[in-house]
Amino acid sequence: MSQNIWRNLKYKNVAVLLAVILIFILIIASSCSNSESDNNRNVVSTVANQQRPENDKSKNMLSKNSAYVEVVNADTLYSGNLILVNRNYEYKYKDQEPDNLTSMYDYSTTKKGKMIFALTDSSVSVSQNFAVALKNMITDFYRSTKNDTLMLRSGYRTVEEQKELYDDDTESTGSASTKYNKEGFSESHTGLSIDLGINTDGYPSYKGTGDFKWITDNAAKYGIITRYTKDKQSVTSIQGEPWHLRYVGVPHAEIMTEKGLCLEEYEDFLKGYSYDKPLMYTSSENIKYGVYYIKAGKDKTNIQIPLDENDEQYSYELSGNNIDGFIITVNLGEDSEAMAAQFSDTTTSSITEAAVNNSTQPTQATSDGDSDSVITASTTTVPLQ
Repeated sequence: MSQNIWRNLKYKNVAVLLAVILIFILIIASSCSNSESDNNRNVVSTVANQQRPENDKSKNMLSKNSAYVEVVNADTLYSGNLILVNRNYEYKYKDQEPDNLTSMYDYSTTKKGKMIFALTDSSVSVSQNFAVALKNMITDFYRSTKNDTLMLRSGYRTVEEQKELYDDDTESTGSASTKYNKEGFSESHTGLSIDLGINTDGYPSYKGTGDFKWITDNAAKYGIITRYTKDKQSVTSIQGEPWHLRYVGVPHAEIMTEKGLCLEEYEDFLKGYSYDKPLMYTSSENIKYGVYYIKAGKDKTNIQIPLDENDEQYSYELSGNNIDGFIITVNLGEDSEAMAAQFSDTTTSSITEAAVNNSTQPTQATSDGDSDSVITASTTTVPLQ
């Protein structure tokens, strides 16, 4: 009897011991598994961090390989697409007609002779680059809306013409005009602005609504902004004028529109960027730009320009701000990452659309007979010296 009891106790102890050993083995295995999993997560996380664009600082910098261009302030500080002319800053060349002034009458018809916008007269003129941008924008506007009632009312103005407008408005209101700047302080002297109207009965005021909202929504892609908006009157000292457009060029119009900045605010904004800390921006056309500000020297200024891997300068534009410095806009070429992302989104969208409409026959495009080739503006560059 006692032997049976002892035998049973012995077997129980062995079973308990085996159970303890098994539990210990399971704990060790679990610990190793968790450790391996954590290590794997750490490796994946490290790789992911290395691949994040924001961790690659070189993508937000210009080439360290560069050269300098010396410019004479008197020749360049007061010219360019980004000059600021307002009540505080007079236009130095107010008494001179811009060298590249172009009549918009020459751009008013398609190759087939279809007139797509009207003019108050054939003398309505703007600078060459602005003329090309306007032509492209209005051509696309017409293609999209079939609306040919847009009218160009006023472009470049002489000092005498501006004085008459300012004096008449001041006299009629009894106080300093908030509709026009004084002669010499108007950007209309630069050839970089245009006033729009509508060529229908009664010539209603242009408000940028209806079909014309297309222009409001798309102008920035062509380097054009609405210069005076109601919400910026406290900054510009000019009442809201949806009909008054200003050319600043690409990519600046897109940046200003995205950030909700008027030209005065944009000039201050750009002073926060230098060659070593440029504003990097990819336009709607997937072109990457580097933008930076350089303060003017006493009489001459050395402008730093990046060079590519072949020691050749990138295409760039140089503009004075009409105050105290220069804005350099470097064209860095196509942004391959942005293009790849756009292609991926387009492909996914196309596949989804095809899946939804797989039973629909494709529609053939037809010509409306008013197609016209788009004119492309040439980039203004300053050669290295």
